[in-house]
Amino acid sequence: MKVTATVIFSYALLLLVGGWIGHWKAGSAASLIAGLSSGIALALCALAIARGKVAGQYAALGFTLAMLAFFIIRFAKTHSFFPSGMLSLLSLVVLVVIALKIRKTWQLRA
Repeated sequence: MKVTATVIFSYALLLLVGGWIGHWKAGSAASLIAGLSSGIALALCALAIARGKVAGQYAALGFTLAMLAFFIIRFAKTHSFFPSGMLSLLSLVVLVVIALKIRKTWQLRA
């Protein structure tokens, strides 16, 4: 599996598990639904990237950007590093990995 796909798939798995833990600990159905939907969407993006589909890169970029915005807003409201601050940083790292992959794809086309 390619590095970018592996990073995105790991991030997706973390979001899935995080949504389940949020539901289990706090009884939050919204956490479960958000974790499942974002995790599954990013896992599908990772699969598309592993198969060489460029559209998967852009979809993953959009989903990760949305997750970054969500976690930054949550961190600004709660001022709690875990989980929102940590996931903000992790989302930023994944976003950089995806952006570098897209940049490399553009350089290969030129």
